[in-house]
Amino acid sequence: MGAITIKFSIVSEENPYSPPVNQVEAPPAQSAVPGLHNYASLGQRFLGKLIDVLITVPLSLVIGVGYALISPPKVVEFETLSDFLSGGYGPGEKILVAVIVMAAYIGVQWVFWASTGQSIGKKVMKTQVVNLDGSQASVQKIAFKRYGIINLIANVPVFGPLVSLIGTLLIFRPNRNCLHDDIAKTRVIKFVASS
Repeated sequence: MGAITIKFSIVSEENPYSPPVNQVEAPPAQSAVPGLHNYASLGQRFLGKLIDVLITVPLSLVIGVGYALISPPKVVEFETLSDFLSGGYGPGEKILVAVIVMAAYIGVQWVFWASTGQSIGKKVMKTQVVNLDGSQASVQKIAFKRYGIINLIANVPVFGPLVSLIGTLLIFRPNRNCLHDDIAKTRVIKFVASS
């Protein structure tokens, strides 16, 4: 006679007819490390820059009028549109005034950049400048590499405005960096308060 084998199966105590349970993971915590989830939006960047430009306008007017009082323009009657646009000053004097305005702007923003990596406009829009690894960018990097270099380039006749325009249009890349971000190796992200 042959051997008889008996098989036992262990019955699970779970109801085999219950619906499957999916493990739902919590969304990733917002990190200071730049990633697609926390890049500043185009709107945040535009409005932040607009606020900062509006701060620059009165500085430019005060410095321009002050410079005109100290050193009156050489051309009083404007014969051409170029004379009018230059304000009667040569390229050297225009660059000097631009450097003075830039220094005044850096002076106004320095404390904000040093404390949180935010300009006044970025503070209003809740964005922040950080290094590529997510650490807060230093005030020197923001002032000189990120802001100073591109603004000096922008004041070079003919070539400067073209570079500035192309540099700004780079914001439409996936990482939303402009040329000044690439030069300084920084990113603009949604502000993450340090805990």
